[in-house]
Amino acid sequence: MFLQSVLALSLALPSLSAAARLFATHYDGNVYSLNLEEKGDKFSLTKTHNLTTCGGAGSTSALTVDSARGLVWCVGEGTPGALTALKVWKDGTMFEEVVTVETPPGGVDSVTYGIDKQFLAIAHYGNSSISLFNIPFADKQQVKPFDVSQPHQVLLDPTESFILSPDLGSDVVHVFAIDQKSGKLNKCGSNSTIYYDKGSGPRHGAFVTSSEGHHARRARSPHRERLMTRDGKKTTLYTVEELRGNVCSFDVSYVNNGCPVFKPLTCFRPYPGSNFPSNTTTLGEIRAAGPTLHISVRKDGKFDGKDSLVTLKPGQKTVTDDDLFSSGGKTPRSFVINRKGDLVAVGNQDSSTVVIIKRDPKTGKLLNEVASLLVGEAPAEGTWGGLSSIVWYE
Repeated sequence: MFLQSVLALSLALPSLSAAARLFATHYDGNVYSLNLEEKGDKFSLTKTHNLTTCGGAGSTSALTVDSARGLVWCVGEGTPGALTALKVWKDGTMFEEVVTVETPPGGVDSVTYGIDKQFLAIAHYGNSSISLFNIPFADKQQVKPFDVSQPHQVLLDPTESFILSPDLGSDVVHVFAIDQKSGKLNKCGSNSTIYYDKGSGPRHGAFVTSSEGHHARRARSPHRERLMTRDGKKTTLYTVEELRGNVCSFDVSYVNNGCPVFKPLTCFRPYPGSNFPSNTTTLGEIRAAGPTLHISVRKDGKFDGKDSLVTLKPGQKTVTDDDLFSSGGKTPRSFVINRKGDLVAVGNQDSSTVVIIKRDPKTGKLLNEVASLLVGEAPAEGTWGGLSSIVWYE
């Protein structure tokens, strides 16, 4: 057994408070529970609880919300790695419901998948692997794409039939077909693998299905299952490269029961003049919501030393200063858009600040910073640490 403790996973969802709840991880080893209240035009962001967990200092790196079970899954990137299921209560209190003794090192992202989301996949940047777990835990599997692999994300395609993993080390995006019953991942062939120029470093991806943001679905017939987009509208995959600094788009097509095929569309640097201000400037994450894409830019210092978020329309190929907005801090490693689409939470790693930005859900325009909070301590200049991830608990 690889579990330090196994408790029954309650399927009851704890009631949520009227205020919005967020959780953040910090490389000091803590998960922080944050409360966001809105009164009129005023917002108040406060820290309510914290818990040292998920591998402790230097490890705690990423969160995945599992609100149907009242859980937040925490991934640690230490050696060995860590996986912890945190039970969440109404007031934001957390306790460790399940703690694994050991996982592969270098876990940086996870996703739940399968029927009733009964499986969890973790991307291990420091172990060239993707590990798979049953929920509740039964056994563990491991997928090893390549020896030099550095997977940085695992994400579901809109049909929830495939998992993609941008691989910063191998300059590819791996594509796996999901066995919905067993949770096993079967690697798709080379026709589905996305290959990048050497040294590109694909880091994160996001799907957009049609200009209205429709999701794809599975359509069944008596003779075969055919994958299509809702109302026949097209699906596009967008990825950001950490090393070369491009955002790239791909037309996605599904044929019968086969793996998806990705046709390259465009690649460009999403920054004014197509030049970053320094060789330390890199892209972080990409998110899609409604009519827009948002990308975090780390270490550009565009706003009096604070870094940038870029807003793009699908199909946009050039960026101006009007497309940039302050992240409210330094090194926006993580950011998330709430379900309503009217707020963005940014986890700025090097300033260790969580910043809340008002967003127009109809246009995607970032409007103004409404709250900011120091969470944990900011790392000393030139050292590793600070905030590692941020999620809305919805």
